[in-house]
Amino acid sequence: MGLIADLLKEIPSAARYKAELESMEKKVVALESENKALREEIQQRDDVIQKERSHGQRLEEIREQMLALIAKQEGITETAIAAELNINSQLARFHLQELSKAGFAGATLNMDGGPGRWGLMQEGRGYLASHGLLA
Repeated sequence: MGLIADLLKEIPSAARYKAELESMEKKVVALESENKALREEIQQRDDVIQKERSHGQRLEEIREQMLALIAKQEGITETAIAAELNINSQLARFHLQELSKAGFAGATLNMDGGPGRWGLMQEGRGYLASHGLLA
């Protein structure tokens, strides 16, 4: 606390100010920690996006098919995607999670415990458009 703490010792109502100062310092530490965690998350997502872009500028065919399907049927479930592409749900989940990490698609949580519904993110829409895959 330093100089401010020394000044507060000389003020009669300093206890209140000291408590407020300590509270603010705790908040600063918490915010700095949160900021660091968010920066790390951003870096991880940027790494995933860069990895996807570095593979010949094209996604795997199955992922392109998933993006195109999501574009046609916004709000489609993972189960429906798997059925439509004739793959098992675990494989569909894997590819959808990778598309999500890369910022191409995202799922909404269903409050009743049912399957989440998938939608295109801006990055996914841009990918489809830049490769002529939007219908």
